[in-house]
Amino acid sequence: MSDPTRQLPGRHIGQIFFQRAAELGPRTFIKLQDGERFQDVSWEDFAALVRNTMLGLITLGLSPGDTVAIIGENSLAWLAADLATLSGGFTNVVVAPMLSDLMFLKVLGHAECRAAFVQDSLGVGRLLNLKGQLPALAHIITMQETDARLPFTHSFSELLERGRSVDQERFTAILEAVHPNDMATIMYTSGSTGEPKGVIRTQDNLLANITNGGAIKVSAPEELTVNVLSLNHLFGRFGFLKSAVTGRTTALIEAAETNVDLNIIRRLSPTGLALVPRVMEKIWDNLLGQGDNGALWEELEMLDQKRSGALLSAGENQRLEAIRNSLNANVRQALGGRIKYLTYAGAAMPPRIMRFFELIGMPLIGSYGSTECGGVTLCGIGENRPGNLGRPFANVQIRIAEDGEILVHGSTVSPGYFKNPEATREAFDEAGWYYTGDLGAIDADGSLRVTGRKKDVFNCSDGSNIYPGFIELQLENEPFISQAVLLGDRRPFVVALVVAARQRVAEALRRDIANLSDREIESALWSQIARVNARLEVYEQIKKIAVLRDDFPPEVRSINQFQKVRVDRKMVAVRYRQEIDAIYQPAPNGGGH
Repeated sequence: MSDPTRQLPGRHIGQIFFQRAAELGPRTFIKLQDGERFQDVSWEDFAALVRNTMLGLITLGLSPGDTVAIIGENSLAWLAADLATLSGGFTNVVVAPMLSDLMFLKVLGHAECRAAFVQDSLGVGRLLNLKGQLPALAHIITMQETDARLPFTHSFSELLERGRSVDQERFTAILEAVHPNDMATIMYTSGSTGEPKGVIRTQDNLLANITNGGAIKVSAPEELTVNVLSLNHLFGRFGFLKSAVTGRTTALIEAAETNVDLNIIRRLSPTGLALVPRVMEKIWDNLLGQGDNGALWEELEMLDQKRSGALLSAGENQRLEAIRNSLNANVRQALGGRIKYLTYAGAAMPPRIMRFFELIGMPLIGSYGSTECGGVTLCGIGENRPGNLGRPFANVQIRIAEDGEILVHGSTVSPGYFKNPEATREAFDEAGWYYTGDLGAIDADGSLRVTGRKKDVFNCSDGSNIYPGFIELQLENEPFISQAVLLGDRRPFVVALVVAARQRVAEALRRDIANLSDREIESALWSQIARVNARLEVYEQIKKIAVLRDDFPPEVRSINQFQKVRVDRKMVAVRYRQEIDAIYQPAPNGGGH
């Protein structure tokens, strides 16, 4: 059977991109935010930028196979550096600029980077201070122009000028020399010991994530996706590379993950949005704050819950449909009027948000994957089921191990960790199956459902196993609960430390927040916890809570650069020892809540 990727107009992403650029020429490829305006960059202009960046690296004495770091935030130069290194057969390493100098040393030293793109002169200074400990690093390129003349440093414009001097024949030869099995990028993730592990992604791995084992459909001219992500995020970067292959126009928004401006999105009028759940929560809150959307959603949710337990009257059914249509129109208008779908990755989407988009008839498409295995499944089953992530793509296999762990195999899966055979043996078996560390099940329709993390499991005294992260997500999806951390490992029952969304409780009770009593707040919280408990098995249900006044500190509960919540269970036990001891003390009547 022939491999569909070999039927593409090129053997790797770089070749295919330049073919698309030749076909699409003056059509807009990138829309880059510049304050209140957007800079439109055509396919032909961006192709010239990528070509000269790639050849400029050659003139510095770098050779295909050498490792090049890219350290910075969203910019045109960042995009060009990424595609130029991939096109030229260099191995690139994407490094988030907020990392510490110690992490810079670990990553750039381990990868033996010979060159590094940095954002500005501040980035140059950081690397120059570390250069004595990075013997392989010979060149630093500033993506923003600077007047400073610093050692070992070249401006981006200088690099482009050097690239223009190289002839077309050399350019063609370099493109053709890149092989699908070549190492394209090393993506570093934090290991269980805190030491970074470099995940190898080959040229074929990256392309397989885009083809999904089938032919690539070229995007229509009107297609426009808005990447509401940092390019340092795996999902954000993947979206850009997919656009480079499919001919899709992509818009990049400034500071998208910290300050989502719906006015900007409305002006762009995208057909698709790519984001992570934490960003979706901000957008959703913004949408519900417009006009009467919030009140309409509360009414729709009430009718939907009533419908699940009893038949609605004819009038109620008509009202439900009217609200659905109204919210659909309002959301579409707020997002520019052309939206077809929203895609997310990096974490589980709160079930309430999924239900919102399902009820109003707007696709919210989730994917499951990791740095090691790329995008794995797509929610293409026609409904936004909480916890369900869809069926595997044609070029991916999934199976569940005897202990419930999800295993992944296929052309998207990494061959292993760079210069780390021990970690590779631990995570990949001899047949190439990757052990994800996630627990899950495959439903009757072949779709994947994630139930928790293998290493984050409560072993309760009655012999049952509970996955706290899954329950914490459901709790934090309730409007009165800001944060929640579960306890119950080797305990007689499950309890929760809860941070209340006090302002929301006050608004719901129509009270001044300063006059709310602890009893009123706890009672409001229990009304929400009872709803979550109703969806859980008896042994999973929360029996007691302790209400905290302040948010959990970062050492207890943190959100990493991939927007995933991590709870340090050991630190919880230390930090909240008094609260935990008190909550597990037998009540005078011997019961819980």
